[in-house]
Amino acid sequence: MRLHVNEQTQSFPTTFHDGYWHNKIPIDQSFLSSVQDNSRIQRAIIEVMMEGASRLVHNREEERYQVVVLLDLPTLWQSELLVFESDARLKAFMDRDTSEQTWTRLPNDCVFLQRLDLSADVEVHRFHELIQDEDYMHSGEVWLLVQ
Repeated sequence: MRLHVNEQTQSFPTTFHDGYWHNKIPIDQSFLSSVQDNSRIQRAIIEVMMEGASRLVHNREEERYQVVVLLDLPTLWQSELLVFESDARLKAFMDRDTSEQTWTRLPNDCVFLQRLDLSADVEVHRFHELIQDEDYMHSGEVWLLVQ
């Protein structure tokens, strides 16, 4: 995973679709499910993602680009690195209120934030996510760590 993230974040992205670039973590869902209660492994995965985000921030030429680590909790399965072309595009991304998917803003979890040991310039957004259709329902948390 570290090698993949390093390769994907060596240079700043130049191709954006719908106003953003993204890179999902390259880890098998069954592995992530098996370690969802292992905070040490989850912390290591999050650290690699934060290092990649820091490289992207360092390489960006314009402040208008928003670099984001999206954490899908509790499994991290849908976690990814994102770069938004503007603050407006990031805000539109966070607006999820349809019959299929809803994000409801939650207060930040201070204990989890302390474990992450984030720098002061990271803006944190925490949401409860509900995805549902006729045959499927998922409930979890989404954290956006914005730089």
